[in-house]
Amino acid sequence: MKLAVLERTFSPELAAPITDDNWMQVNHTLDGCLAVRQVQWLHSLVSVNGDRSICLFQVPYAEMLRAACREARMPFERVWQADLWLEQDPASFPQGCFLVIAAVNYDPPMTKTMYEFSKQQAEGCFQEFKIQPAFTAVSLDGTHSICAFSATSAEDVRSLCRKMGQPFQQVWKAILIRRNTTTLPPR
Repeated sequence: MKLAVLERTFSPELAAPITDDNWMQVNHTLDGCLAVRQVQWLHSLVSVNGDRSICLFQVPYAEMLRAACREARMPFERVWQADLWLEQDPASFPQGCFLVIAAVNYDPPMTKTMYEFSKQQAEGCFQEFKIQPAFTAVSLDGTHSICAFSATSAEDVRSLCRKMGQPFQQVWKAILIRRNTTTLPPR
């Protein structure tokens, strides 16, 4: 199975606060469409103001996720296949915890070697801003990524990126929603 990232925006914004129960209600129409295509939802990062989300799925092919969304009439910004570079397993974070997300484009494309080197060079900056990298989903061509951080605020992550000279497209605070196998049916 491969990893696919689903990016969505919401207008009007979702009602806050976002909880796992209301997130499941927003997405229930997608369940059957995912199941017949053998697509498995892993977790979602939903902005605290309810205007956007990033969802990660295990898929046979990214096109299967696009087809499921189209069949469910669920609009999306884009779906892309990714590699997941882990600092911490997303499953290790408690349900409903807050993470800060940075959407980043790269030119030239990012490689795993470049990523590890940059992370090592920025270690002092991470300590200065009290930020811990959580995980990064990087497009297979290395041109864009979604980076998740354990941080106090989105502004701290913006400051970190500026100090490192890393341009970013968006930085926002999100709530982590993942399948709770004790209370939620598999998606």
